[in-house]
Amino acid sequence: MSVQQSGLNGLPLDRQNMPLDNVSLGLIRSAGLTDSQIELALAYARAHGVSFLTAAIASGVVTREFVLTSLSKQYNYPIIQNDGAIQAFSRELVVGHEPFGASAEKIRTVRTSIFGGAISRGVRAFVMIGAREGQGASYLAANLAVAFAQMSIATLLVDSNLRDPRLAAMFGVDPAHEGLTDALLTRRVDSPPIVENILPGLSLLPAGGIPPNPQELLCSSEFLALSANLLDRYGVVIYDSPSAMDYSDAYMLAARVGAAIIAARMHHASFDDLKAVSDKLRANQCEIVGTIANSF
Repeated sequence: MSVQQSGLNGLPLDRQNMPLDNVSLGLIRSAGLTDSQIELALAYARAHGVSFLTAAIASGVVTREFVLTSLSKQYNYPIIQNDGAIQAFSRELVVGHEPFGASAEKIRTVRTSIFGGAISRGVRAFVMIGAREGQGASYLAANLAVAFAQMSIATLLVDSNLRDPRLAAMFGVDPAHEGLTDALLTRRVDSPPIVENILPGLSLLPAGGIPPNPQELLCSSEFLALSANLLDRYGVVIYDSPSAMDYSDAYMLAARVGAAIIAARMHHASFDDLKAVSDKLRANQCEIVGTIANSF
C-alpha cells in the first residue's frame, strides 16, 4: 500500500512510486509549476519509467533549455549549453550535453559503483585503460570526470596519453596549450598548467606537446611527485592513457597511479586481450577497480 504525502501546492504525491529528489523540487519551485503541470509530469514519469526531470521535458511542461539553465544556476551543476566557448565541447560529452539521456544515466551508474567501491576505500585516483584503440577509454574518462564533478567533488581529468591525446579537443582547449609533458620537462610539479574549472568543479590537465620519450616521463620522479600533489588538491583524479596492447606507457602509468579501470567495447574487445591487460596490471601491483563493457 503506497503512502500519500502532501506535495507542493497541496497536490498529493505518491512518494513511494515516484519520489522527488531535491533537484526536481528545485525545478518545480523555479519554474512555478502548477498542480496540473506537476501531475502531468508525474503521470508521464510513471507511465514511461523515467525521472521527473525527463518527464517534465518530454511532456512539454518545461523546455530542456530551462531545465539546464535552472540546474546550472541553482546547484552549480556542470552542464554544457549551446552558448559561448562551450559550443566547442565535443558531443561525446553526453553527461554534460544530455544529462537526462540514457547514455548519461549509464555513466552515472558506473560512477555510483566506483564511488561505493574504490572511492569509499580511499582509492581516489585511477587510470582508464583500453587494450586497443577504439575501446572508448577517452570517452569514459571524460564523461566520468564530468559525472563526478556533478556530485560537487573537485575533479581533475589528466590526459596522460602522450601518444595520441584527445582530451584537449574534446573540451575545446587549444591543442597547443601547455600540459602534462611541459610540467614534467620543466619540473613544475607544484604548479602544472591546469585549465581550472573548465566546467564547474571539473579541471583539465591536457597532454601538452607530444614528447619523443613518453614512457621515461611517466616513470620519472617528477611524475610521481606531480601525481601526489594532484591527489592532495582534488577529490578525484582520472587519467586517460594510450592503448595498453600497443604501448607499455599504460602499464607504467597504472603502476605509478596504483589503480586502473579497463575499458572494453562490447563486441569488439578480445577476451585474450583483456586477460593479458589484467594479468600485466596485477603484475605491476596495480589494483583493477573494474572493467566497463561499453557500447558507446
